[in-house]
Amino acid sequence: MVSKNVRKELGAPEAVLAGVQRGIIEAASRNPKILAVMSDLGHPAIEWFRQNAPNRMVELGIAEGNASTACGGLASEGYIPTWYTLAFCLGRAYNQIRQCICVDRFNVKIFLASAGYFGAGGISHNYVEDIAAMRALPNMVIVNPADIVEAEKAISVIMDYFGPVYYRLEASPPPARIFENAYEFELGKATVVRDGGDATIVSTGFMVTRSIQAADLLRKEKIDAQAINMSTIKPIDEEIIVKAAKETGAIVTVENHSVVGGLGEAVATVIAENHLAPLSRVGLDDEFSQSGVITNEGIDQLGTHYHLMPEDIAVAVKKTVAKKR
Repeated sequence: MVSKNVRKELGAPEAVLAGVQRGIIEAASRNPKILAVMSDLGHPAIEWFRQNAPNRMVELGIAEGNASTACGGLASEGYIPTWYTLAFCLGRAYNQIRQCICVDRFNVKIFLASAGYFGAGGISHNYVEDIAAMRALPNMVIVNPADIVEAEKAISVIMDYFGPVYYRLEASPPPARIFENAYEFELGKATVVRDGGDATIVSTGFMVTRSIQAADLLRKEKIDAQAINMSTIKPIDEEIIVKAAKETGAIVTVENHSVVGGLGEAVATVIAENHLAPLSRVGLDDEFSQSGVITNEGIDQLGTHYHLMPEDIAVAVKKTVAKKR
């Protein structure tokens, strides 16, 4: 059954970053321990901090390893750093994130923008292996919101959670509005955003919009596909995955990420250990992302190239349903 406060129809596209900005401002307004840490790339709430709490801004420049180390030190003194940079910088700071944040489970919130494929910068800037890298780190939580409402609601939850969080932000076209304002985000819990009994599409982030669109296409072919928004990738909601495997008998995972080490493998593990069902993974097929034009049309061109559009998801669902027969 569709989760509470999910829109019956997709709303207009809205930028996720606007929800993140509102969420951080609200949290920082009530908690003076929240800091804005930057690596020469700004911060979603930079103007609010400039005007209201300039003493809570820390600029580390183009030195991402130093930034993550500083975040660990600040957290050890009771502060809550919100560190904002681009996803490709994960490669430069991974060891420091591991040693200076995760080992001691320091309360650092890491916002990596432009994750997944998006074109600009080519292989060096299109990070399609970030989920795999962060999933492997003990103590790390991973959140990838599906729309502007969830993006904002998730902020207060992760700020109240004690420990490191990777908050993933994709450089995608703005996702459709999926949730009503009354929606409540729960860490570690997925939400059903479309009903269906023939198959289940499990997706995260912007790909939830495309998965719902795929489910709508499939209905025209008399295939009822359930769509699940897995906004918390780690810890993953095992209960809802097992339930879907038992009730629909066919699972398709969809992600703006490599099929290696990402959402698909996390879901596959749950199914393999609990209830076997045919599964297909839709994502980049163990390859780097090509360069492209950083416009909505350009990103869609890459999505077509990597078979990540609603029509491609629908094809994957039909093939997976055929396996269970």
